[in-house]
Amino acid sequence: MTVRLRERSVGWLLVGSLCVLAAWPAQAFDDAAADRALQFARTQLNKTATNPAVPTNQYPKASTDGTWKLVRNDDMVGWTQGFFPGLLWLMYDQGRDATWKSRGDAWTRNLELQKTNTQTHDLGFKFMPSFGQAYRLTGDAYYQGVLLTAARSLATRYNSTVGVIKCCDWNPAWQVPTVVDTMMNLELLFWASRNGGDPAWNDMALNHALKTMTDMVRSDGSTFQVVDYDTAGHIRSRGTYQGYSNSSTWARGQAWAIYGFTMAYRYTRDARMLQTAQKVTNYYLDHLPADSIPFWDFNAPAGQQVKDSSAAAAVASALQELSTYVTDPAVAQRYRNAALAMLDSLSSSAYLASGSSSPGILLHGVGFYMTPVNPPGSDIDKSLIYGDYYFVEALIRYKLARAGGWYSTLVFPGSLHDLGANNTGVQVAEFDVTPLSKPVDAVIGYAGRATNVTAYSSLSLLIRLNPSGFFDVRRGGDYAALASLPYEINATYHVRMRADLGAKRYSVWVRPPGGNEVLLADNFGFRSDAPAITDLGKVSLKSGHFDNELRVSGHSVRLGSAPVTSPSPSEPSPPAAGEPPPTGAPEVSDPPAETPPERESKGCAAAPGSMMALVGLLLWLLGRGRRSSSRA
Repeated sequence: MTVRLRERSVGWLLVGSLCVLAAWPAQAFDDAAADRALQFARTQLNKTATNPAVPTNQYPKASTDGTWKLVRNDDMVGWTQGFFPGLLWLMYDQGRDATWKSRGDAWTRNLELQKTNTQTHDLGFKFMPSFGQAYRLTGDAYYQGVLLTAARSLATRYNSTVGVIKCCDWNPAWQVPTVVDTMMNLELLFWASRNGGDPAWNDMALNHALKTMTDMVRSDGSTFQVVDYDTAGHIRSRGTYQGYSNSSTWARGQAWAIYGFTMAYRYTRDARMLQTAQKVTNYYLDHLPADSIPFWDFNAPAGQQVKDSSAAAAVASALQELSTYVTDPAVAQRYRNAALAMLDSLSSSAYLASGSSSPGILLHGVGFYMTPVNPPGSDIDKSLIYGDYYFVEALIRYKLARAGGWYSTLVFPGSLHDLGANNTGVQVAEFDVTPLSKPVDAVIGYAGRATNVTAYSSLSLLIRLNPSGFFDVRRGGDYAALASLPYEINATYHVRMRADLGAKRYSVWVRPPGGNEVLLADNFGFRSDAPAITDLGKVSLKSGHFDNELRVSGHSVRLGSAPVTSPSPSEPSPPAAGEPPPTGAPEVSDPPAETPPERESKGCAAAPGSMMALVGLLLWLLGRGRRSSSRA
């Protein structure tokens, strides 16, 4: 008996241990490391924001002897002014401390004079981190107006014959040049075309991205930095201005390509953008050194192999997004693991500026290495404000992903989540929703599994967080609400929806934090111009202004126990089983919700490996104890 018990317990120990190993992260980076890095970033940014030597019309660029090299707000060719205010806004986003909001606003407003700047292709760098983050987090129409004007200025540089945004007016030897860096600036055009600007700006941005794809990305996935065209659109030359040689691959240029094509796919869902993002990513990952931080140029000779943390920071942020778009689970996991390995190195003592004299967050960035076109170089082995920005952005993206759930997107294809088949008859959907930005103009909308969702009119049932700061629900041809229920940023609300697919009517209740359920919709009709549906087959989380305006977690769909009915005007009827009582009445306990099939846990997830290992260990020890007793 003792032998059998010992053998069985060893088996449990092995199974449990395997579960522990399967769940073990691929690298050491974790929540605690992210929190430490964010706290250090907050400390460094607070020092800079309160430093009288850094006035609100000047902007940190690179560290130098314990201080910042600054760029004035009226430097029209400089490209880095937007990152410091962007970092201040990211700090405000973390805790909604009004001090950070005031700081972000001060450095942001002093960049407004750049909105009519037509001398540079770098307006995306200047405006999306600063005014873009400001509008995302405040909803102030002032910021939106500046963004639209800046986009209009950037659009003036688009050459329709060549199909690119021209750059680098300072070099008279070039005719119609463009650089890989411009991929990052396209977001201003993509965003503005969807937020009150000219729709043609989207086509300009996509055309530019396609031209970059065909003329700047090499067959092996590496990139040139510069392509110069003649006025008819023929290629005059290709090279790598800031790299080791024209045939080499400049690491930050490769990072701009990874981030830029990923962002272009976010806005367009053009498969060519996704394919190119993966192509340039695979080259980058295949050529990384052991610590996942690249040298400034992938082809730099041994004597010039200086690390560039700014490239790693941008890629660590981009890969977390790209991993959510690829359909191959193994590739997605590779990208996620690579991003975490980069964050692990960047947050270590080898790269984090903690304990150093640098005013920045990261050490060991390379602005412009010593090359034949710039023999002395500039900002070599320094803290770089843009590296700091993308590092903090990457940390925040990590924290969002760790929070789990589904996030709203600006485009419909990416907003959809499958709810499974056979959700017919009377169905109850429940979930928690957390607004993450302001303004929120987002919907949680439902359609049949066979419905091709391309617009709001494709959704039959819609729950909205409206721009005025309240919940409402679609009723036939418009939105309405039976009660006034405001929402607050970063607060979580529980939503319950009961839909009668046969009667084409639904009711909605929302429970605010610490409160009772509020009836928002009672027996509302489905959207009148939506396709007819007989099931709840998919849900769309659609943003109005930015990605990630809200998060939905714990979404479930189950069979309802009674149809949706309305009480008669003269005599209220009791609530149906499992249906919340009228507002103000005592709450009725709900029947337990069934676990949706797609959320059921199996294998190691069903019986956590650590617990199984503990049980196995106890049984094994018990077996040893009995054997020892028999020998005594």
